Amino acid sequence: MHLGLIRKIEVAAVLLFILAACTESKKPDKYLAKVNDSYLTESNLSVLIDSQFVSDKSRSVVIKNWIRQEILYQEAVKKGLTESEEFNATIENSKKQLAAALLLENFASSTQLQFTDEELQNFFEENESSFKLPYNAYFINLIDFSNRDAAVAFRTSLIMNGWAGAVSEIGQDTSLVSVVDSTLVSEQDIQPVRLLRILEGLYPLEISIVIPDERGYYSVVQLLDKYSSESLPAFNAVKDEVSKRYKSALTELAIENYINDLYSKSEVELNK
Repeated sequence: MHLGLIRKIEVAAVLLFILAACTESKKPDKYLAKVNDSYLTESNLSVLIDSQFVSDKSRSVVIKNWIRQEILYQEAVKKGLTESEEFNATIENSKKQLAAALLLENFASSTQLQFTDEELQNFFEENESSFKLPYNAYFINLIDFSNRDAAVAFRTSLIMNGWAGAVSEIGQDTSLVSVVDSTLVSEQDIQPVRLLRILEGLYPLEISIVIPDERGYYSVVQLLDKYSSESLPAFNAVKDEVSKRYKSALTELAIENYINDLYSKSEVELNK
């Protein structure tokens, strides 16, 4: 789903959530916070955030924001603002925005996009300037083992058989930790620092020594290419990003065509 739809859904959903029954009017057995007769429970909080993947500090901020919002909401109710035409019109408009955004999101997620590598290549060439790198980067193959002997054996196989051949020979080796195939990695994301220093000294297609790290892993890296900031990488180095952007462009076009089709099926009149 593209960012425009996500933003529309978030804005409309927040407006509706504030006004929906997200709090308990009847005192629950357990609650995280209360404002007069309204209670925030753990289940209420899970609607606001994914509590499994946030820090205690973030939870605390959300709870404080809920208290603030509830105080303001209750005061608005006391003043009769929730009974005003303006309020009800805003609610109805928010419902329409949310429904429309969800419709487009469902359409986008169900749209089957098919394209060829040639189309991706053409898209890349037509938009080269947008794919220039804002950072130094390395196009690499990287593998991690938890056993040094396995890493040494893989490096030997890599020299003899190439990357694809060496990877295919690994089989069910339980010491294999991870494999990164033909991936563009920014300089700042390369860890540990020793790996970065080794990459800086390699030439394209050159293979590193076995590199131990503080995690107890042993890595072997093959440099495919390196790129400086503001340079244009080869198509294969950014193919995944090209595909992502091309899909987004095709989805936007499909949505526009879908909306135009709905226009043609609707009785629309505009009085000037």
